[in-house]
Amino acid sequence: MAQDQSLLAPPTHAPAVPVDIAWDEIIATSNTVLTTHLWAAPPLRRESPIHDRAFAALRDLKADYARFLPWFSHPVLSVPALEAPTKATTSWDFAQLDPFVEDFMAAAEGRPVVANFATIPHWMFTNADHVEVSRDVDTIHWDYEQGTDFRDDTLAEVADYFFRIASWYMAGGFTDELGVRHESGHHYRFAYWEVLCEPDLNRRMPPEVYTRLYDAVVQRLRTLDPDMRFVGLSLSHVHHDPEYFWHFLNPANHAPDISVDAFSYHFYASPEIVNPFGAEGNADHSTWRSTFFAQADAFVEHVAYIRSIANRLAPDAKTFLNEIGTYPADVMNAAPKIPAHYWALSGSVHAYLWARVLPLGIDLLGVAEFMDYPGMIPGTSLIDWESGEPNARYDVTKLLLDHFGPGDRLLETSAGYPGFPDARVHVQAMRTHDGSRKLLMISKWDEPVHLDLTSVGAGVLEQIHTTTAGSANERFAGGTLHLRPHATAVLTLDN
Repeated sequence: MAQDQSLLAPPTHAPAVPVDIAWDEIIATSNTVLTTHLWAAPPLRRESPIHDRAFAALRDLKADYARFLPWFSHPVLSVPALEAPTKATTSWDFAQLDPFVEDFMAAAEGRPVVANFATIPHWMFTNADHVEVSRDVDTIHWDYEQGTDFRDDTLAEVADYFFRIASWYMAGGFTDELGVRHESGHHYRFAYWEVLCEPDLNRRMPPEVYTRLYDAVVQRLRTLDPDMRFVGLSLSHVHHDPEYFWHFLNPANHAPDISVDAFSYHFYASPEIVNPFGAEGNADHSTWRSTFFAQADAFVEHVAYIRSIANRLAPDAKTFLNEIGTYPADVMNAAPKIPAHYWALSGSVHAYLWARVLPLGIDLLGVAEFMDYPGMIPGTSLIDWESGEPNARYDVTKLLLDHFGPGDRLLETSAGYPGFPDARVHVQAMRTHDGSRKLLMISKWDEPVHLDLTSVGAGVLEQIHTTTAGSANERFAGGTLHLRPHATAVLTLDN
């Protein structure tokens, strides 16, 4: 007798994709913090016309564990000792860096933050004498990270450098290489200190060397605050060499008194890029949607694999995916051609990744990055570089922060027909920590998708998509919901 396949076939009268929720079937409990990071970008200096609006937007996110990252591309802003000490002088000068730190900490309003003063001065390397640093704050130095061999192989010089920076911000000041005291008056507290950023990228630092440096920095800095924890690796999206994880997470490769509190790595989805400096030759933007989400799915598998390594070697170490974002095709173009729909599409990608890693026990996902601009990977920005106003990537991040958080319970949810989940959308129902019932809906499609929520109920809908500026509440009476192209939406159901 032939098997009845009728249950697997959608009825011809179906008006929309059916969504079903088992409200009593908990599949996981979230412990994932959603956040972002800010680097010392020239447009965020106090004299910039967008400064006030930008830092107000950062404050309004109310994100825990935001990360501060002075970046190597602008050493005059991020390296407070640009020249090697001599027998008579040192070059310590925090005049450029202090305003960024002060404004970042003010925007945090006492919430926990992560510090990553990532850039090692070029003069600490034996083969980087030719590096020239412009004192123009707007000049981009993509070639600053030259050299791979430390001039002090014990790594004490590097550890002392970071100890002095940490002391400047945490202990009111420090004593320099010549015994001179420098007073700052700062007494900040950092929940975590991350050791370097993407050491695998430009310097191609081997895992053995990085692990030694991590231990040296932790041993020096932990005396400043016994409650401060440390983040290691911070690997780039380019080189996810498993050996970094196998080596760094193995306690046998660390000093006996050093443990790994957390480790981090990054991911950026990108189109097929032939020409990063212009539009010619690159994949058409109509292909970006499928490319981004295919790469996102592959990354989720990667995350699960790395988490399995950590479970074996360092089960108590937290996992931070602290740079998650997308690139447009002409990523390095000084006059980028970014289609208007890109920002909502990019927001839907990081919302999708956040939703996918919640069941994996990931501790933090950081949306990269708060501020960027043409010449500095503009497609990762959460705000407009000309006005400081939030864009759709920001709006999606804030939507998730406003509605969800650690302690939320994920429920069994499906969209589509038995055996055939609809690939155009991702839906996830949750009972949040305050007892509310919410449904997250993410469109992976560039056309409207209609969802049948008849069995779900009515409530208040917030939806970010290609034509929104911020989110607005609207009443959803139940029935069919029209999910807009590249939309990220939250339906708060009536109780």
